[in-house]
Amino acid sequence: RRLFHTAVTASGSVYNTWQCRVMYHWFKQARRRAGGADMGGFTRILHSGRPDEFVHEIPTFVADPLPDGADQGYIVLNRPWAFVQWLQKADIPEEYILMAEPDHLIVKPIPNLSRDGRAAAFPFFYIEPKKYEKVLRKFFPEKEGPITNIDPIGNSPVIIEKESLSRIAPTWMNISLAMKKDPEADKAFGWVLEM
Repeated sequence: RRLFHTAVTASGSVYNTWQCRVMYHWFKQARRRAGGADMGGFTRILHSGRPDEFVHEIPTFVADPLPDGADQGYIVLNRPWAFVQWLQKADIPEEYILMAEPDHLIVKPIPNLSRDGRAAAFPFFYIEPKKYEKVLRKFFPEKEGPITNIDPIGNSPVIIEKESLSRIAPTWMNISLAMKKDPEADKAFGWVLEM
């Protein structure tokens, strides 16, 4: 068995909380079924900075939000910062992490598709590194390799080794914040910027 821990970030809004409750219900259903053997624990990473009334219903880690104004009105920037805190402070027994989002519905057991130190992720057709090479080179200099080394994936769904995610999460956070501060990058990537 190669257990993975499912982690989902949450803002604590009413709608987002409802999504997390539904997701956690279906996660438990899938984990109990045949084929759910790789599905380990579950954590809602709540980046509101304070517990809510659902911490006893959904396993929850409370993370601090970014300082006031740092997200520039784009609440999703709290996601990488929340993951950094969770990975540094929580006791996560599984060696793999499934980064998920509250609007994911788990309809059947999920196998651990990560292999040989390589993460498994879903490619998104609308993330086009080549199209925005000029902008991305501010954050991914040529010495780092061809722009095609940037995979057209989001941060979710991704199954990745916990140790690898712990190494890259601070960079994910810092680059996301830097891209949001850059008007050209912010305009080019919009709502998928931290992906």
